[in-house]
Amino acid sequence: MGFRCRWLATRNRDRDDVLGQLRFKVVGELVEEVYDPGLYALEVDDWLVVIGDGFDHMDKVKRAAAAKLSEGGDVLYLFTDDAAMAFELALFGGGNELWSISYEGRDGVTAPTFEGAVPWGARTLLAKLEKEQAKAGGPKADVDHIYAFAPTYAMEVVGFRHDETLASGEHVPIWQIAPKR
Repeated sequence: MGFRCRWLATRNRDRDDVLGQLRFKVVGELVEEVYDPGLYALEVDDWLVVIGDGFDHMDKVKRAAAAKLSEGGDVLYLFTDDAAMAFELALFGGGNELWSISYEGRDGVTAPTFEGAVPWGARTLLAKLEKEQAKAGGPKADVDHIYAFAPTYAMEVVGFRHDETLASGEHVPIWQIAPKR
């Protein structure tokens, strides 16, 4: 099982404008921790995060929508699926992908694929995780430290981690959202 989600984050933008561009509407407001899968939006400092959490919701937060939304400012996009041990983390700006990091670990520990001008901080984090992987026994270990890269780096950049932040109760309100019909 595990987590399956897609989320995007953009900073210093109006919530209603962003949700409108993504064709979402607010249908509820929560002032407590969230443990259930769903479609949510929340503010984390000056970032607005929109997340499709869970198999039934993740397909509503699309990579193409993140690219289009970036015409108004940078957008960080994350996809992760614990069952497939796969992730993608990408930064979009001006409607284009600026960089991306993807990983497919279904068959064991591998190296992520970097595209574009990946930030130095991301490369430094990967080197740290590679050292942890080596200490754990390398690619044959029972743990995959490299798979932790995307949520860990996203947390450094945005302050949001899909498997911690919603349930922390630190960033409320959390808005329940739904596609506009």
